[in-house]
Amino acid sequence: MLNPGFVTSKALATWQDIPVFLPQFQFHEKHQTVIKTNSPEKILPFIAEFDIQQDAVIRRLMSLRQLPQVFRRNKQPLAVKDFGLHSFTLLEKSLSELCYGLRGQFWRADFGLENVLDTEAYLKPVMRGSAKLLMRYRVKKVNEGQYELQTETFVYCPDRATQLKMAAYWLAIRAGSGWIRKRTLIAVKSVI
Repeated sequence: MLNPGFVTSKALATWQDIPVFLPQFQFHEKHQTVIKTNSPEKILPFIAEFDIQQDAVIRRLMSLRQLPQVFRRNKQPLAVKDFGLHSFTLLEKSLSELCYGLRGQFWRADFGLENVLDTEAYLKPVMRGSAKLLMRYRVKKVNEGQYELQTETFVYCPDRATQLKMAAYWLAIRAGSGWIRKRTLIAVKSVI
């Protein structure tokens, strides 16, 4: 069955493992892979340093996402030119988990990103018209020498109008976003 990634209040009420940094959300995406390695401690550092521009498919998908920005007449001075993990705020870094946060109006041509300096700024209530995004990477031991790497994306919208804009954007980018996550997992698996 196709999972469009929409989370109802009812589903959220029984959700297992709600993220500390974003306990409320309406959108969710998850991908995982099993990595055979004797060095699981190298997995998350590789993710943290992974440059999505290295992958030709990801680079093309990101270029497509940024096309509306290229064709705008009134270029925004804060427009995102090279979107990647460096655009996010690191919220947590442990041996088994990495969490990154982003705030803005992701559906806009320029992403409408807010300047989020630290965890405290990320945790502040988001204003109507903007959304919060949390990206979580986790490593869990499955068997001896086998570790599952998960990537999850959570998005929270504070009001109905923002949720509708995000829903339209989510449907438009979901396949490409999933492909980027899968390509990232493949890259980690091939190196570790």
